[in-house]
Amino acid sequence: MKNKESILSKGFPKKLKGLRTKKGWSQGQLGKKIGADLQRISKYERGVMWPTMELMVRLAKVFDVSVDFLIRDDKTAAVAKIKNQKLLNKIEAINDLPEDDQETVISFLDAFIKRRKFEELVHE
Repeated sequence: MKNKESILSKGFPKKLKGLRTKKGWSQGQLGKKIGADLQRISKYERGVMWPTMELMVRLAKVFDVSVDFLIRDDKTAAVAKIKNQKLLNKIEAINDLPEDDQETVISFLDAFIKRRKFEELVHE
């Protein structure tokens, strides 16, 4: 079985602290919300200790994120945010294209997104 360090993102402590401070919570407040003490939260944020799976689920719930987001590095978590399987399949196919073709697709997507944002502003 893999040890926890190989499963969890090395960025977990920073990610946890960032989520907590974004909410404006102290370590003690977060601890109360998930049923852990302040020292334990401090150890998680310093990377000295890793949460149990049960506490990881509680953390995910209080921050309204997935456990996957908490335990994986940011690039992997970004892919996990894509719920539309058809879109994910297309992104994977684009990733296999030559780099110049990828840049063409990115330029097209940028233009499309800008147009949609402009249309939303005009129709407000």
